[in-house]
Amino acid sequence: MSEPYVIGTFCNSYLYKMKYYILLLFFSTQVFIPQLTSQTIGTTLNTEDALDGYTFFSPFSGTKAYMVDNCGNLINEWDRGTRPGLAAYFLESGLMLRTYKPSPVGPFTSASNSGGIELVDWDNNTVWSYELNTPTQLSHHDAVMMPNGNILMLTWQLIGQAELIALGRDPNEIAPQGFAWNERIIEVEPVGTNEVNIVWEWNIKDHYIQDFDATQANFGVVSEHPELFNINLPELDSPNSHSDLDYNHFNAIDYNEALDQILISVRNSDEIWIIDHSTTTEEAAGHSGGRYGKGGDILYRWGNGSAYERADISEEVLYGQHGAHWIREGADAGKILIFNNGNGRPGPDFSLIEVLNPIQDEDGSYPVPDTEAFGPETSEWIYGDGVGESFYSAFLSNAQRLPNGNTLINSGSPGDIFEIDANKEKVWHYVIPLFGDTPLPQGNDANNNSTFRAYKFPKDFKGFEGIDISPGEPIEINPLPCDVFSSVENKMYADKISVFLKQGRLEISNVLGESLALSIYDMNGALVLEQPLVQGVNSVDVLSKNSGVYILRFVSEDGTSFTKKLPLFY
Repeated sequence: MSEPYVIGTFCNSYLYKMKYYILLLFFSTQVFIPQLTSQTIGTTLNTEDALDGYTFFSPFSGTKAYMVDNCGNLINEWDRGTRPGLAAYFLESGLMLRTYKPSPVGPFTSASNSGGIELVDWDNNTVWSYELNTPTQLSHHDAVMMPNGNILMLTWQLIGQAELIALGRDPNEIAPQGFAWNERIIEVEPVGTNEVNIVWEWNIKDHYIQDFDATQANFGVVSEHPELFNINLPELDSPNSHSDLDYNHFNAIDYNEALDQILISVRNSDEIWIIDHSTTTEEAAGHSGGRYGKGGDILYRWGNGSAYERADISEEVLYGQHGAHWIREGADAGKILIFNNGNGRPGPDFSLIEVLNPIQDEDGSYPVPDTEAFGPETSEWIYGDGVGESFYSAFLSNAQRLPNGNTLINSGSPGDIFEIDANKEKVWHYVIPLFGDTPLPQGNDANNNSTFRAYKFPKDFKGFEGIDISPGEPIEINPLPCDVFSSVENKMYADKISVFLKQGRLEISNVLGESLALSIYDMNGALVLEQPLVQGVNSVDVLSKNSGVYILRFVSEDGTSFTKKLPLFY
């Protein structure tokens, strides 16, 4: 028998070695046509356990937003002519809420600049837009639509050297430019087609603490005030973004209507914060008032107790996190989902998805420990720390708990979007098939396809009401046929196809009474080996291949296909 025809390489090696393997049998009624082109982009894995819906994303280096189905077929495309800056959402109203980058006019030099925000309909018409892009102010990163139709926006304001010193900043730590980027959150009411009313605001400079200069404002003991931010916080382990100018670097914002609270991801101190939204603007600038009686002070913070001197830096949990938000529905509703990038994590680079269940009183407030950091010590649920779960995105990224209980993970830097089930098994995988705005041919490696966020919606999502959806072709050039790997065990074939690992070879017994075509895929869907199988015993050499989990696809003479999922270890 001839050696197998290898057309790819096995990926995702495992550090653990096992003396046995587990064989699970799966079946698909789809007809499979073997291809010699490796499946590298677009939909590379599609199972029936994936949520049947549409995935929305807006690549960082392009000017368009996209929605695709599980096979990667294009559902809709919005060509905006400007790059995102950075967030984009598809709303229940059927509109897209998108931040964007107009030409910059101020000294804000971050890749996370925004400056513009817009609402766009399904047909790419601008319904409303607004720009906050001046020499002293700029919107950035993220914005969130509130149930009342208002929008919460992250913004930077320039704050000068004299004011920084008066607030207690060490003059030797002020950037040579003589200013910093001060974080401010504003709630805007859209007016007309391009105006706003600012109805509420919160400003970090009202909530500083410092132990550097007793003659200046905000002097105190940092560890005694976890509700405040240390304006002289030293640079942490995480590689920070413009930390000499941008002391906080908020990169995500979310709103909880039931609690009337705002959740912020604070990248440059590797934390998440929660603040009270029920305050007036005047109360938000102080330390009392509002539903929780603490004005605009930090109600809860988690991820790095060393930021307020209540833990050692070695106890840090979050590293450059993104995409923090409250889970809206399901068994984990009310908990917080975080994409923990791992940027700056000691040791090997890897990311985690974490579900945090904050310690909370019945009234929605958060008990403040006397001397310890806010709890809990660890997340309630983690993905990425198990065998076969490794992935990494240094920047960008988010995760989403789906209505069927699965979790969508957007590994934003490499442009990988995948879905896992409740057992942490990968059930769908999509590689954004773009270089900027340019579609790539199938078989190519994708790059310059990063995306800040990705979201998936079931087909009965309210935003699709009244929209005639007709799937088009996949975005990539020369797409391969879309196949569905079924997770339903096929008893008909269970006793007629057996696979054993013996001295680096797969011994495959075929007693179906006909020849078969074998194709082996890695768990990213890349085709790595093809070989015909005759009746009887067949031998397939896998000794030179890395350990991993693979899908063995068998195609009968009449075109029927069926699969085995094979964890293969040596």
